Amino acid sequence: MEKFQLGAYLKNVRNSQNLSIHELERRAKESNEGKSVTVSQISKIENGKTDPRFTTLQKIAELLDVPLVFILDGSGGKVDTVTVVSTDEVAQALPEALNREKLLQLLVFCMELSDEQINAILGVAHVLRNFTRSVRHTNDKQK
Repeated sequence: MEKFQLGAYLKNVRNSQNLSIHELERRAKESNEGKSVTVSQISKIENGKTDPRFTTLQKIAELLDVPLVFILDGSGGKVDTVTVVSTDEVAQALPEALNREKLLQLLVFCMELSDEQINAILGVAHVLRNFTRSVRHTNDKQK
């Protein structure tokens, strides 16, 4: 299994949003939430020269508007063990989700799909979720 490269992932997200490192730093300075993130920090993280502190990672994820769910290298542990840094909501739902055999199969299958194919699957999932919520809401009203 290939090691997850956090810095490369963040750089790809930033580039996909057409943001320079300087623009990301500017956003950090403009937000009034805690410590800013510097060009130097961002560059070192993206080039794998340093591992960010959790608070720095939170700030960068927030600036890029991506959820803070990263599968990090668990090199000190077992080969098949991963650490998930997440929101409370995801942290509570993930163990249950991973125990659902079909959902785990879907996740493994999706790892081989293109971004367009994954977006199509997400679109279908959104439609199904909204439909299910609508049916539940209608049933609740009828009771």
